Amino acid sequence: EAQRGAIVTTEVEMVMELCPCKVIGVTGSDGKTTTTTLISKMLMEAGYNVYVGGNIGTPLLDKIDEVKESDMVVLELSSFQLLTMAQSADVAVVTNVTPNHLDVHKDYDEYIACKTNIFKNQSFMGKVVLNGKCDITYEMSKLARGTVGFFAQDKENCLRNGDSKQITKAYLDGSMLCIESNGKKTDIIDEKDILIPGKHNVENYLAAISACFDYVTVDSITKVAKNFGGVEHRIELIREL
Repeated sequence: EAQRGAIVTTEVEMVMELCPCKVIGVTGSDGKTTTTTLISKMLMEAGYNVYVGGNIGTPLLDKIDEVKESDMVVLELSSFQLLTMAQSADVAVVTNVTPNHLDVHKDYDEYIACKTNIFKNQSFMGKVVLNGKCDITYEMSKLARGTVGFFAQDKENCLRNGDSKQITKAYLDGSMLCIESNGKKTDIIDEKDILIPGKHNVENYLAAISACFDYVTVDSITKVAKNFGGVEHRIELIREL
């Protein structure tokens, strides 16, 4: 059908095309669901009406008429959903890339290329947040048209090409999660105050903070960090005894 001129699209791409508000998209081999959830909770805490969809939640196409310009849409996007996607998110996050789903993709290069679809068609107004420690995602920054944000536990992994006020950096300063944006450093929260355990979740928080720092307050971020018990079926806090 495509050879005869039919337009091939997906439910999630139609949502992105029709959506009147900002779309934040999250992809990666690990940490997608947690990072997507953290972003949505931070935005909700800041007072936004938030729609969550893509790889999690419910299909949003049925609700697209309800979405207002002042709302926020947060999408978790798998490599399969990104395979043919020509539409990019306004703010895109790539958590990391490791060999995955190679039984479905032609090869590892195709899998990597799928991930770049989440941001490579952005305008200069877009933002992409990339894992500074992962070599593959770091190199993706060369495709970015808009603002680049790096996150990593170690600040040096955000600065491989030298310091720049054009690049936002989220990292650990001792045990403090912080972000540098527009040349200004802001301390967010001590990692010991984050309810869900693990250094991988520190990275998920750094990614989420990078994605929505322009839209939320520090107070909104810290409230989520101190109270969010984790995504269901992950390392989820059940109770303390």
